[in-house]
Amino acid sequence: MVDQAAFDAVDTWVRHIESVLAIENVKAKIHKHYRDNEMQQHFAYTCLTRYAWIGEITQGRVPAINLKVLVGLGGKERAQVVRYLHRVLRKALSKHKNPRAHAMRSMALAETLYATFTTMAIPKNHTCNPEDRRCRQPHLSQYVKIIGAKTNARIALSLVGVSRVSGDIRLVAEKGSKCATVHVVYGIKAPEKATGPIDAIDWGVTEVCTDSKGHKHGISLGEILEEFSEKNNATGKVRGKAHARTRSLRKVNTKSKKAPRIARNNLGHKKQARRRERAQASVRTLSGQATKEVIYGKGNRTRARGKVPQDPTQRPRLLATEDLSYLRGKAKSKKMSRICSTWMRSENEGRMVVHTSIGGVDAKTVNAAYTSQTCPEPTWGYVSSDNRQGDTFHWRNPYWDCNWQGDADHVAATNLKSRLTDRQISVFTAYTEVKVIQNERFRSRKESRVGARIVLQGITGNGVQGACIEDRATAHGRTPSKPRRRKPVVEGGNVFDATDSHSPEHTV
Repeated sequence: MVDQAAFDAVDTWVRHIESVLAIENVKAKIHKHYRDNEMQQHFAYTCLTRYAWIGEITQGRVPAINLKVLVGLGGKERAQVVRYLHRVLRKALSKHKNPRAHAMRSMALAETLYATFTTMAIPKNHTCNPEDRRCRQPHLSQYVKIIGAKTNARIALSLVGVSRVSGDIRLVAEKGSKCATVHVVYGIKAPEKATGPIDAIDWGVTEVCTDSKGHKHGISLGEILEEFSEKNNATGKVRGKAHARTRSLRKVNTKSKKAPRIARNNLGHKKQARRRERAQASVRTLSGQATKEVIYGKGNRTRARGKVPQDPTQRPRLLATEDLSYLRGKAKSKKMSRICSTWMRSENEGRMVVHTSIGGVDAKTVNAAYTSQTCPEPTWGYVSSDNRQGDTFHWRNPYWDCNWQGDADHVAATNLKSRLTDRQISVFTAYTEVKVIQNERFRSRKESRVGARIVLQGITGNGVQGACIEDRATAHGRTPSKPRRRKPVVEGGNVFDATDSHSPEHTV
């Protein structure tokens, strides 16, 4: 029991440190601080891989890390990295309270510290009827006997129903109740590795997500969030007036009986709590359905389709997702801000983590900056906020005449898929740097198109001699790859094509 308590304490501290590192974005800070020194950056990342090294850093000591990659890193440079990590970790851990042991509500028991047995009980004054299904089955009751304070005196706890209880278990007492739940660990069969095509998803508010194929999953999410936010907004306005009324009554008369009556009958929280629970339950159900459709495809086990056998070729072997934990600030409108405040982003990410693990799918988080404002065509890549209007993507390129239109979420998912192989844009790249990189790429593409090979075109239709750019485009529109064919010119019985380089018009 003592070893188990120590293990639980260490596990609690490990989870606390992992959560602090994730919330405070320590890895992103390291990436920005050591952007120009890859070896120090690699050493800083390595120091965070083991908790023993993190403990040495918090105590001011330099961990002894002997790797071939870090052979050229001197002692002074390592000490500089350790001092920087010490400051970052000290600030990060000081913002969050250390985990504390509260009143004991759970107890872990090994297989030798408990026993299970079942009994067959028949209620009093019960007459068996052979035609009754309940009488044909025995009335079984299952019990768990756990160790107690006295020797050879175990405590028997009755269970609801009959199930398989084996291995190490944990008893968890419920708050405000005399009941307890038994947590049993079952072995899960290792899933077969997915071999399907690479895919990417873009999380949304009007729908749960959109994949790179253009399929939308959970399309009723927007209706649920909007209905809940509007009802909450209307209720909040009425409650605000009621609060103002009670305050004004208490200012006039501190012993007013109307003010507490209004507060008691109109300012409760039970209806709001029930409404919130219903909305959250609907969102959780919809999120689970959408996640299963993305991961399992046709092998999704739903009530409508029934049990369809799983096929590894239908599950994507690699799935690109965006990180929603960095979203901060307000939306453009108050209505959208209210909808986003009810958006359960963590629920979507949690479901995705669970089902990617079950389905044998590798999930990778990529940088999602400007993915819905960038042209998905790799030869263009023009970035502008004018390209997106709501859920519609309309390419507005001032250099080439293109009127490409599509769904903004589909465009974002396509760009997220391309970010998997992008070496310049990583997860920790700032959005300002992403914009600079995208603009530089577009500028180089524009220069390569304008500086293309020039072919003499001869006399144009309006009598002006000019040149065209073969297989390229100018700033005034797309130029055809071949000059226009004009009517043949007849001279002295010889027929010349206007596009022929040996014709008299093309002779220089």
